[in-house]
Amino acid sequence: MNAMELEIGLYDWSALPCRYCKSAAHVPADLLRLARARTGEEAVPRGIEYHVLQETWATPTVVPVARVLMAGLADRRVTPEARHQFLHLLWSFVVVDDDALAEACKDAVRAGTWSLYEEILSGRSKGSALMAYWLVKEVETAPVRVEWLLRVARHLLPEDLFEDDEESPTAQLPG
Repeated sequence: MNAMELEIGLYDWSALPCRYCKSAAHVPADLLRLARARTGEEAVPRGIEYHVLQETWATPTVVPVARVLMAGLADRRVTPEARHQFLHLLWSFVVVDDDALAEACKDAVRAGTWSLYEEILSGRSKGSALMAYWLVKEVETAPVRVEWLLRVARHLLPEDLFEDDEESPTAQLPG
């Protein structure tokens, strides 16, 4: 058993809502399938998109899904394709229209923030590093840490990172 499977086991998925099905009982299987994805096509979250999330509208099921995805990021066996999709979904969850759901998803992301830092600093993928950086910027409670991260990891992020992301609005950084 890995951390993702452990987290999945904490929830009664059949009691959670799904937009198109009677319940979210199918979501764990899709999450595990997604975690095993080896290609971009395999990493499409078919049982999540339009089931628990559609654009910026979400069901409360996004919160346990966010927790499961963060647990999955801790597993180094998860492929870059799957990791990128995890991060993309997490970003979608923290910006949903429902403020309470968005905040609960931010709390889930905040609980695993160091996995995001590792994703950025790993150098595996600039696209995933960017998604992780946006999540860190959204949930990090210590702005100086984000500023320092950008200073030391700028070369690991896409060159077209917005200029306002590089400005240091407050803190003095070491060095």
